[in-house]
Amino acid sequence: MRRREIIALFAASAAWPFATVAQQPALPRIGLLLATQGPARNGIVKSLAELGYVDGRTATIEQRSTDGKLERLPDLARELVALPVDVIVSVAASATNNTRQATATIPIVMVHAGDPIGYGLIESLARPGGNVTGTTSYSPEIVAKGIELLREVVPTMQRLALLAVPSNAETPLALREAQVAADSFGLDLTIVRVERAGDLDAALAMIERSGADGLYVFVEPMLYSNRSRLVGFATGMRLPTLYQNGDVVRDGGLIGYSPVFSAHYARAAEYVDKILKGAKPSELPVEQSMQYELVINMPSARAIGVEIPPSLLARADEVID
Repeated sequence: MRRREIIALFAASAAWPFATVAQQPALPRIGLLLATQGPARNGIVKSLAELGYVDGRTATIEQRSTDGKLERLPDLARELVALPVDVIVSVAASATNNTRQATATIPIVMVHAGDPIGYGLIESLARPGGNVTGTTSYSPEIVAKGIELLREVVPTMQRLALLAVPSNAETPLALREAQVAADSFGLDLTIVRVERAGDLDAALAMIERSGADGLYVFVEPMLYSNRSRLVGFATGMRLPTLYQNGDVVRDGGLIGYSPVFSAHYARAAEYVDKILKGAKPSELPVEQSMQYELVINMPSARAIGVEIPPSLLARADEVID
């Protein structure tokens, strides 16, 4: 072999590793948009890793959170779309709504997103029909069950206050369910509507003026972000309160009855896996909550002087003591 041929062969072989690197497929890019800080972020990232999508190794996970400032959602959603990402996981209805407004093409996996049909995000649970699929925790009947549980804690309850965010699509139906339940128990119901954190002072003052001897708090990102404030108010007022979110009870609330939100995180990761492997979100049925949890915080009960019936403790999924 002549010297010129040897040099040519060496040059070609030296280029092989670079050609191999260039041909390797890009890592899948997954967007994660959180309406508020909470356990969802860690749960979803962990579930993705269990399916082989490890951030920085086998996938790139672009995370964005409002840190409780929901007005940032539109900008954060557009930021993920502009990167771009291959799929976006959006936690809570407000995050999904803003993501859907930012893109009609990038697949969106919603996580416990309230009433997706009412929001116009999907056509039906069985066939979503667009670029949105995932899970929903929408269950209006949960309100009546929560009021029933709160009445077990406070059997002498006569006046019930309910704290809700009116802009949520599911709120009108849930409020009707609350009124029916209150009427059946002979309760005087005061509905307190609050949209922004800046209006909470006025809302809490209204609850205090109502003379309520029980309070029901809806699940909503803004209210969750201000959970320490709500728990502090309820404790200071010695007001028995049921939260539609068990995590608030783990942070000091009295009693919680809600879907098991953590069950949605693994399902979200499975949706992402299917979509990255070629499935169309329009053809992936939306799943509803199937698991519910009753959580009771005994130190909080003692702090406000409430005795939890043994029968209720026996039915609880988790008792904090």
